Amino acid sequence: MDRENLSAGLPEDAPLVALRRGALVESVHRGRVAVSDPEGGIVEALGDPEGYVYARSSAKPFQALPLVLSGAAETFGLTSEELAVACASHNGEAQHLSAVRSILGKVGLSEEDLQNGAHPPLYAPAAMQLVRQGEKPGPVHGNCSGKHAGMLAVCVHEGWATGGYRNPNHPLQSWILEIMSRVCGVETDEILLGGDGCGVPSFGMPLRSLATGFARLATGSLPGDLAAAAERVRGAMREHPYMVGGTERFDTAVMGGTGLVCKSGAEIVFGAGSPDGWGLALKVSDGGARALRPAALAALSRRGVEVPDEPESSPVHDLHGEVVGEKGPLF
Repeated sequence: MDRENLSAGLPEDAPLVALRRGALVESVHRGRVAVSDPEGGIVEALGDPEGYVYARSSAKPFQALPLVLSGAAETFGLTSEELAVACASHNGEAQHLSAVRSILGKVGLSEEDLQNGAHPPLYAPAAMQLVRQGEKPGPVHGNCSGKHAGMLAVCVHEGWATGGYRNPNHPLQSWILEIMSRVCGVETDEILLGGDGCGVPSFGMPLRSLATGFARLATGSLPGDLAAAAERVRGAMREHPYMVGGTERFDTAVMGGTGLVCKSGAEIVFGAGSPDGWGLALKVSDGGARALRPAALAALSRRGVEVPDEPESSPVHDLHGEVVGEKGPLF
């Protein structure tokens, strides 16, 4: 693809976060924010809310809905912690690994059946412990292993092949695409499919549609079967925020300190929903991880939500420990 075609797909964004050093703004992260009601109406926006974005891992709560809709969660006796880890981008800490292994054991499968790929645990102490034990990371340590274990559980329950469960034409992935359409209020043929990091489809849609999905997840403003499933998934995430992320993770902090349900994703996508009747979706254009907290906290603050012990602005230190600047929101 040439540069002209690449630039043609760039939605209008706005300055979200700045790093200041001394008297200058040294760096700026741009992006977009959309706030929607459950009917899909725009409540507030910064940048273009209709510009497309890949939901990445912020779609995990929706991808977990078949676990409840199929009856697999009930049939296999999955706990709330196990349902929460199916929605997770987890740290690979002991509790996360135990929950994933428990799901696999309950459905008669093993870690070898996971197809999410392997990487070291996201939590540095857990990764170091693996090194000290002389072990190499396996798929179970990957942050998406809970999602994949949940997908395998649905396949076993429905009698579908487990070997190709992550392929876009597999019955499970076709069902998830339909669910994404219904929850987010966008037609299936309007959703752009891309490859996620773990090998399953990722869903491209307007930022407003992702915000709508989180508004509906939080309020249960969905048709009967989806409403009940959303309530179960939302309840598990809210009850066990640690299982959705882990130590020092932003999603865990937000759900642990507020009444929201939320999920972030790679390349800095963040979605949150409030029982007060709104959903928020945020995308940092350059995918810069350091912009997530200040951008999301500022966006939530505009909705009257404060996250305990999570300041919007933070100091920048030099190698001597002296404060030389500040990182914070621009809106």
